[in-house]
Amino acid sequence: MKKLLILSSVFVAGMLSFSSCKKGSPKVDTTAGDTLHITLSRSSVEYNNFDYVAITVKNNAGEDVTANCTLLQNNTVAISSKFVPTGIGTFTISAQRSSMASETKTLTVVAKSPSPFTQKILVEDCTGAWCGYCPRVAYQLEQYKATHPNCISTTVHGGGGTDPYKFQYYTTFNSHYAVGGYPTAILNRKKQTSGGYDWSEDNADLDAALRNWAPLGLAISSSVSGNNVTGNVKVKFNVTTDKSMKVVIALVENGLVYAQTNYYSPAGGATPYLYGGLDPIPNFVHNGVLRKTATDLFGDAINVSAQTKDNILDIPFNLTLTGNTASGTFTALPANCAIVAFVQDGSGLEKGVYNVQYAPLGSTVNFD
Repeated sequence: MKKLLILSSVFVAGMLSFSSCKKGSPKVDTTAGDTLHITLSRSSVEYNNFDYVAITVKNNAGEDVTANCTLLQNNTVAISSKFVPTGIGTFTISAQRSSMASETKTLTVVAKSPSPFTQKILVEDCTGAWCGYCPRVAYQLEQYKATHPNCISTTVHGGGGTDPYKFQYYTTFNSHYAVGGYPTAILNRKKQTSGGYDWSEDNADLDAALRNWAPLGLAISSSVSGNNVTGNVKVKFNVTTDKSMKVVIALVENGLVYAQTNYYSPAGGATPYLYGGLDPIPNFVHNGVLRKTATDLFGDAINVSAQTKDNILDIPFNLTLTGNTASGTFTALPANCAIVAFVQDGSGLEKGVYNVQYAPLGSTVNFD
């Protein structure tokens, strides 16, 4: 697989901290006749890798001593006070403090029910009009999306050659996702088992991502007044989870016409020939061009308290249709624009995008 190399600095830091229920908490004195009373926030939960059960332990005086206890599944496996099940079945949950043991509670873990939301995926194509190998990914995504409309793609233009659509912060994006050459496509902002972020350009990866279970859905509405865009993104949760999550709201523009260098041509020497083998491809239409974001490029944190089943989180946003590219300015045409919103893992471990939604500017797209 050929790529045009660029120079980039890469720094991806991730940290996940685990808290012990034994360390750093004040001890609570108990009398000789004291006992431990354990409570579960629910007696049944779905196994979906998101929903958790909150476990509380109190002594006879009603004092919360959870932090001073070891919590156990089936009397053997230590678990967190916010317990995310690791399998289906019936389990006993208990607490131990020194030689004192609580009574046991039964927790039933059942298979997850079908999600009410359609799973959609995001592909971010790092590209450039100057990049002769980039038509390969553009063509493949065009073909795939024609039969898989739940695949949403955007293009992050950048690199060293001439291109009027370079995203203002493309070097920041490239550094974060270790983009070392063009084309590079990022699937669901997820770190791959290889350690990188590159989509392998295998459609089987897209198929697999579309089969994921959606823990949440998104709705988008927006309106345009002159140069100003106001809108609202709604996130509806199908789980109760304390996983770190972030939301990204982006403005993309379609229908931008500019000649595209094409090495998949007799002149370029790469095969198979694409786009009629023309090099350059005149009047090439660039779609999904990332213009700006209403949030941080890598997402704004969602308050964990909002992440409860059936809750709808409203996120208002404002944008203007003008802004900067990496080398100039742009004025986007409202009729060509759309809002792309998605919720992604916010832990720093790059576990990926949980769901994404697309809505033409000035329209309303509800949960689906």
